[in-house]
Amino acid sequence: MRTLKLAAVLILHFFLLSKINAQPQQNDSIKLDYTRIYSFALDGNPKLALPLLEIDPTKKIAQKDFKFKTDFENRFKFEEDKSDFLETRKSKIDALLKIYRDYWRLSFLNKEMKNDTLIMKNVSDFLKTNFPPAQNLTVNEDSINVYQKKYISSLGYHTTGFGKTGSLYDLLVWKTEKDTVYKLNYDGKETPVKVYFMDDFITLGWSEYATLGRYYPAGWATKEALFCVKKAYDLKSETFRVSYIGHEGRHFADYKLFPNLKGVGSADLEYRGKLTELSLYSEDGLSKRLQFFINNGNYDSENGHSIAAYCVIRDLSRYLFHSDYEKDLDKWKSISSEKINEAAAKILEENTKSLQKIPNVEKFIKQ
Repeated sequence: MRTLKLAAVLILHFFLLSKINAQPQQNDSIKLDYTRIYSFALDGNPKLALPLLEIDPTKKIAQKDFKFKTDFENRFKFEEDKSDFLETRKSKIDALLKIYRDYWRLSFLNKEMKNDTLIMKNVSDFLKTNFPPAQNLTVNEDSINVYQKKYISSLGYHTTGFGKTGSLYDLLVWKTEKDTVYKLNYDGKETPVKVYFMDDFITLGWSEYATLGRYYPAGWATKEALFCVKKAYDLKSETFRVSYIGHEGRHFADYKLFPNLKGVGSADLEYRGKLTELSLYSEDGLSKRLQFFINNGNYDSENGHSIAAYCVIRDLSRYLFHSDYEKDLDKWKSISSEKINEAAAKILEENTKSLQKIPNVEKFIKQ
């Protein structure tokens, strides 16, 4: 993932200010809590992040942070989206993307409302009006999926189709892709798998919208192949080998091992993918990934990633610390990366054995 850079110009600003006043000045600058802001946004709750952007007007704020505050509030604070989200991604699917944008925003800001019926109706009406082959479309997920794919393909684009990421229907559309073959090792077997590298995205879905582009799906697996958002990874990095190939390779294998496994927003599949990551990372990457899971874990979420992150930290905490949920990263760092790798692998192995005992298992970590 990309990282946010601190505005170094603030250091010079404070130095000059102290010289002008000939007295030491207190550092009264505002620092936004990006960790909590992004955590709320990734959980589909950007509304809860708005109070974190309320600042004392007498205090200073870095230009970068002020721009983020303005952009985030323009997107989520007012009755309508005042941001440039649509204007910055002009394409042949503008009207369809607007339907999804409005649905995502409505779902974020009105969590008590269930808008599945609304998005299905709006997308169906749009396809029937703008895509003649869709005249016979039936308003259900499978039918919408077929005709939405055909419509987007007819415009020269690629898409995942009509389906959910977590609790929300998503829209991912890209212009170009190239494929290659990787040999994946899992469960003691080597399997050649086709990997599609995707580029030139029009939209990366609701998480990209909720986080102002900071986070988005970096890849996914189907029963036939893996798909990778090319800009998300240095292909020579450990992050690519572990968080992409390792994680998505686990999904690829699990689709065959446990074909009915889905849980709440695929929480069980994500749990197994995240444990796979923690069984493979070296020390530096392991600490960063643990911190991300700690920050974003939420057992009560409707987002499978958040549920899985919570359950991974919960189960590793019980195994390593004999506590329910250890948040202190320094305590994690006091344990060798090899021991954490082994613990994650052991918990994954135990999870596999438990799932194999349940015929046609659909969910396990959250009943």
